[in-house]
Amino acid sequence: MSFFGYRSSSSRSTQQETHLSELERLRGRQLASLVRAGGRAKNQQQTTFEVPVADTSRGPLTLQLQLPAQFPVKVPQLKASIPVQHRWLDATGTVQGHPDLNKWTAHSDLGRIITEIVTELRTVANSASASKPPASPARSSSPAPTASLSPYPGSRSSYASSGRPSPQAQVQPSKPQAQDTNKLQRSQMPVIPAIFPELEELSLAQIEKLNSDKHALKTFVKELPSVKEFTQLRDDVLHSNMGIAKTTLGYESELRELQEVVEAQRTELRAAQQALAEKQARQQRIVAVRSISSVTYES
Repeated sequence: MSFFGYRSSSSRSTQQETHLSELERLRGRQLASLVRAGGRAKNQQQTTFEVPVADTSRGPLTLQLQLPAQFPVKVPQLKASIPVQHRWLDATGTVQGHPDLNKWTAHSDLGRIITEIVTELRTVANSASASKPPASPARSSSPAPTASLSPYPGSRSSYASSGRPSPQAQVQPSKPQAQDTNKLQRSQMPVIPAIFPELEELSLAQIEKLNSDKHALKTFVKELPSVKEFTQLRDDVLHSNMGIAKTTLGYESELRELQEVVEAQRTELRAAQQALAEKQARQQRIVAVRSISSVTYES
């Protein structure tokens, strides 16, 4: 308060800072509750989250959250990745009918709301998959025989094909390796959080202990959900790389055999080319002799 009874600019700025810090504290609590409910941040700003629900025949069902800029004052937007029939969802899959979302306040428990919605969606997905009739087994049909052109019996290609299998017939890539590669390509680096809502739940003494005790800080960091997710992803990638490396090394003996086959075929090819060159030279000599004979006969 100034001398003339008006509020000074410093007092107004202090109130604004207090209001912003209170909003940040409420936002941190809401994010911590969301993470405990299974929410995973999809961007660096932590405005888009995703909560896995269930695996369906149409793909993975997830609950997608979009936090507005005025969150937690403004209500978050929730939407199912796959539209399902439920009283809380509209035709596009947007959550509209949850009672706590309709009367949302900054002090609402977002984690509890997410848990209730996920439970309902999981029940609907499981009941839909259980009521779906089992697929009829496909009729087994023997593959049609493929036509093949056999070379001339006296040719070298016939001898080579009958004596040794072709490299194309020997090389058969394994399907598990392709599946592991596809799985590895779908791996996504987890988003590094900009803030850590878990710190909001700690007391001042606990924060001071983390600041002074490196061992306690390391233990606290290892228990963070984002760190656990990154560690699990790292272990999965290492395990997948090890499996691919072992599978690749398993082809070493087969590749050596194929290399010997290729070298033998190269030797046969050089011999065939030399024989062809000799026959062509002989043909040219015969043609030249016949040409001279015909000219002499005409003269």
